[in-house]
Amino acid sequence: MAFSRLHITVILGFAAAVWGLTLYARGTQLDWDHLAPFSTVVGALVTLAICFERVFWPWRVLHGWFFKRPDLRGTWQVELQSSWIDPKTKKQIPPITCYMGIEQTLSSLQMHLMTPESQSWLIADQIRASPSGNGYQVLGIYTNKPQMHLRGDRSEMHQGALMLDAHGPKHRPTTLTGEYWTDRSTTGRLDFVKRVPMVFTKYEDAASAMNSH
Repeated sequence: MAFSRLHITVILGFAAAVWGLTLYARGTQLDWDHLAPFSTVVGALVTLAICFERVFWPWRVLHGWFFKRPDLRGTWQVELQSSWIDPKTKKQIPPITCYMGIEQTLSSLQMHLMTPESQSWLIADQIRASPSGNGYQVLGIYTNKPQMHLRGDRSEMHQGALMLDAHGPKHRPTTLTGEYWTDRSTTGRLDFVKRVPMVFTKYEDAASAMNSH
């Protein structure tokens, strides 16, 4: 959760009240002039909170002791193997090359999977320490939206869940691997093999950028 100006004002107000009561109990004389810098301090803390949320959190020098959150931002090339059976061929589909655009701040994460036939977005997420103690896991629930002309024939809108393990440097992983499950009773594997810094929102744009690297 990102702290808003209201949250910071309430927390600072409580801290100021406790500080003032403690000083008063120790015999310090207080007056209203002591509250004059309050709004200035709130503004400074709001600015600092915004910097933490959007700028400071991925810095390697702060990772591990101040922030424990991997930097996953960018567009990843993903090799996807699904157990889904094509209703026309009655066979399991071959592996698919797709792309995952990831936008991230200290408190938020959005993953957008783009395949030739559909798109998926996270509707819930969690990043936690890996059970092995060496890296992180990404857990998510997503919704999938196939292209309009495929609905009712080849594929329908559905929901699913995924679990990914990050590999490589903890602050900025080089690969992700994991599995997913859907409410269509299908499962699959995801292998994130490489990424580019820019976040794309179209399959064709992501493919073009990835092929040029």
